[in-house]
Amino acid sequence: MILKLTRPLVFLDFETTGLDTQKDRIMELAFVRLLPDGTRETLHQRVRPDHPVSKQSTAVTGIHDQDANSIFWGPQLKKVGQRLVEFLGDSDLGGFNQIDYDVPLWLAECKRNGIAFDLKGRHQIDAKVIFNVKETGWDRFLMGPRNLSAACRLYLRGDLESSALDGAHSAEKDVQATIDVLLAQLQRYTDLPREVPALAEWCARNSARNRDDDPAMVAAGGAGA
Repeated sequence: MILKLTRPLVFLDFETTGLDTQKDRIMELAFVRLLPDGTRETLHQRVRPDHPVSKQSTAVTGIHDQDANSIFWGPQLKKVGQRLVEFLGDSDLGGFNQIDYDVPLWLAECKRNGIAFDLKGRHQIDAKVIFNVKETGWDRFLMGPRNLSAACRLYLRGDLESSALDGAHSAEKDVQATIDVLLAQLQRYTDLPREVPALAEWCARNSARNRDDDPAMVAAGGAGA
């Protein structure tokens, strides 16, 4: 595998009730653990947010307020928090816009729900930072916002609907596509570090350039699909 791992790298994606990382809630999540040999292990979970789902979120995710807040949707996040933390283990983290969105939201949810998760010592790799920094000629008026769908078109030669998993937009589909995008980015940009610590340092150093072209176009999950 082109990305050299010494420990697992967990890619995460959330479908959420809105865009506020401190006030909105997770209603669906997917963690995909990438192992050093390239194997992928998936954890997918719906969680009841007990919080209104915005119309903007419904437009992106197809998840309606009455469904997400039903007892039939899933357990509260605090009920499954330990299982999620155990899946994460001591892994590093990856995603698409997770430095600015998914991880801050996850930390807020952990604090709110009493979930013992520590970010210290974990490297973060963000495919959206790479997209923004490397594609300086991207014209959002001609090519659209730099979201995950655009990344799939550019790096995978297909849209999000034809990448990774079949079916409707979902956290699991987004996170699988994000891994494919990152690996394609490493193939395309030969100057990028191949080791996680160095690539994470590159992402952190360039994260200030991780601008959203149009916040209204960013999905209610970090991927912006």
